[in-house]
Amino acid sequence: MVIGRMDTVRATLASEQAAKPIPKAVLRLRMCFVLVFLDLFAIVAGFATVSLLRLHGNFYDGGAGAQLLILAPTFALVSLFVRAYSPMLINDLWESVGRAVHAMIVAAAATVLIAFFLKIGGNWSRLTYICCVFVSGFFSMVLRYTFGKHASFLIGGEPYEILRLHDGPGGVIPEKDTGSFALLSHEDFDPTSLSLAGYERFAKTIEYADRVVVDCPIERRHYWARALKGTDIQGEVVTPEFAELNPLGCGFYKGIPTLIVSREALELKDRLVKRTIDIVIAGLTLLLLSPLLLICALIIRLQDGGPVFFRQTRVGQSNSQFRIFKFRSMSVNGGDEQGSRSTSRTDERITRFGRFMRASSIDELPQLLNVIRGDMSIVGPRPHALGSTAENLLFWDIDDRYWHRHALKPGLTGLAQVRGYRGATLSKDDLLNRLQSDLEYMRSWNVWLDFAIMMRTFKVLTHKNAY
Repeated sequence: MVIGRMDTVRATLASEQAAKPIPKAVLRLRMCFVLVFLDLFAIVAGFATVSLLRLHGNFYDGGAGAQLLILAPTFALVSLFVRAYSPMLINDLWESVGRAVHAMIVAAAATVLIAFFLKIGGNWSRLTYICCVFVSGFFSMVLRYTFGKHASFLIGGEPYEILRLHDGPGGVIPEKDTGSFALLSHEDFDPTSLSLAGYERFAKTIEYADRVVVDCPIERRHYWARALKGTDIQGEVVTPEFAELNPLGCGFYKGIPTLIVSREALELKDRLVKRTIDIVIAGLTLLLLSPLLLICALIIRLQDGGPVFFRQTRVGQSNSQFRIFKFRSMSVNGGDEQGSRSTSRTDERITRFGRFMRASSIDELPQLLNVIRGDMSIVGPRPHALGSTAENLLFWDIDDRYWHRHALKPGLTGLAQVRGYRGATLSKDDLLNRLQSDLEYMRSWNVWLDFAIMMRTFKVLTHKNAY
């Protein structure tokens, strides 16, 4: 057998006298203990930092000491429930950081509830507590990310190992792919042969793996599936012909296997969080900006006596259609219901005040009404008009993945917009850049990404492509 492994990989079968690696159970315990220590250290360091800067070193002034005694164990307990110490996180640094942030938010809220019911928070400083939680969370993020970068070295091995088995040369998985690698010959293990000795050699090959991915010819997949089903690990067989379908998993209908190619973009709790944020932000923004909105409406009405709003049909969630609200920035007869003509920098249809509104993105503010109605979200893929084109091709004719972006509600702003992809779509690349950003947003959605995009939106309210 020719076995080439990276990082911490056990010795070849031919070298049975070689030292065995540290057991996975030990590595996972080390990882867990180190992460718990780093998280608790981050919390203590956060409280100590705020105490030095705000309380002049008096750790118990403002209730900081009591807050720490409740928050630290609560955070550790919540982290266990959200699987913030899972070995799989070693291969996903940002997921590890995200779960730590999730645990910190829940633990911070739980600490307030505990203090309320125990009636011990009367002398607590709210500002001090918020500062301590924020600084502790920041320290935890930094320490977790740093640990993830050097975890194998710090704990003496890889706590979660993915083993790739190639049944002969010419596999479809790139050789530079991360993880362990083994090239098997039929003399080493032939899955078509029910040989006890062969299965024993196979068991030793995968002994230290947590996940096995087999790259083999199509006619041998059945045999590999049989061999893997007898193991106590996650076994997978590469099926490149399904790449076009981009399946999410496997299901069954009346005993017949099916490929899952779509599911709800967000879980129920995520939809509730996102909808709550939408209603709160849209409602408060409408309230705070109501004087500005009324002034804009009055100017639009006085300039030519036409309607205040421009309403246009757009493609929304699940590819359904809805009517979007915008302040009318063009002449009464200049509106384009289908949106087949992109607005140019010198477009004669735009009024003088309309040009100001478009340059400052004020014309988009009435879409807050669409957010309240549930047609849109604050953050999401921007909705396009039905007749939008690039190089005289409809958007969905350029890339059939265009329809995928509608799994989420369209947004007032989005990842594409904060990256500067806005304005006319003159070339195919203008659309593809936006589409790639929209699909990336959908794959990596979390509430913190939404807040980050909202903050970055203020920087691009006035943009060279906003006309």
